[in-house]
Amino acid sequence: MGNLKLQKFIPVIITMPSIILGAIAMFHNKISTLIWAQNIACLVVGGVISYFIVSSKWNIKASKYNGITILIVFLFLLLTFLDPGMNGVHRWISIGIIKFNVSMILLPLIIIALWRASQTKGLGFTLAIALAISILLAIQPDASELTGFAVPMMILLYSKTKGKISRLFIIAVFSILIILSWVFLDSLPAITYVERIISLLNNMGFIWLTLGIISLAILPVPFILFPPKNLRLLSICVGLYFIIILISTIYGNFPVPLMGYGISPIIGYFIPITWYTESKINS
Repeated sequence: MGNLKLQKFIPVIITMPSIILGAIAMFHNKISTLIWAQNIACLVVGGVISYFIVSSKWNIKASKYNGITILIVFLFLLLTFLDPGMNGVHRWISIGIIKFNVSMILLPLIIIALWRASQTKGLGFTLAIALAISILLAIQPDASELTGFAVPMMILLYSKTKGKISRLFIIAVFSILIILSWVFLDSLPAITYVERIISLLNNMGFIWLTLGIISLAILPVPFILFPPKNLRLLSICVGLYFIIILISTIYGNFPVPLMGYGISPIIGYFIPITWYTESKINS
């Protein structure tokens, strides 16, 4: 019973270190309280909602609304092109003064949804949606999110395919999109407390830097090392998405999830870690 109660706090336990360390780094470097307080508020709200979901009898593994989920994600990605964007880059939907990075919120969810679709609607439907989303990500452009999405989808689709030609096509088309996205990388400048938050920790000292790296490194760990029963491949693919997103921050001006300023990555992590926790409890 005690172990079950502890499991319900997995989302907060995993997310808290990165968010708190990021807030400390921003506070120490005199970044406005209104900036880092948003991350803390999202941690609190996300933790409460996550705990409510994993404590309830609502089964989020049910695929009843899977088709609606896929449609909503696709529509939101399309809506990013109605936003003015920045320097020709379209990744956000603005609600008042807040900009939401759609991909960082919804891509982990769509990976789960497309895995379910591959079981109910078949390979052709899943491949078509995955390619359409990948193309939208390439047009935005967003090399980090495209790579984070395309690599897990390659693995999932490959595992569902037996023909050599089909497997070769899957690998080739996603690989081409990934390569093109990195060749034509966007030129958005880095914001210190978003994309360069690690450098702020580094300026505070080696111990802070080490703690920051460890806090980020543990984000994919539950999905990779302790996957739910019967969901091993899907869980690993979700973890792989986060590994790629984290590594991408080294090679481009991409937000450091959870630690850097931005509630979108926090929401985007709470969704799959809540799914993970619910799946572990009910497995």
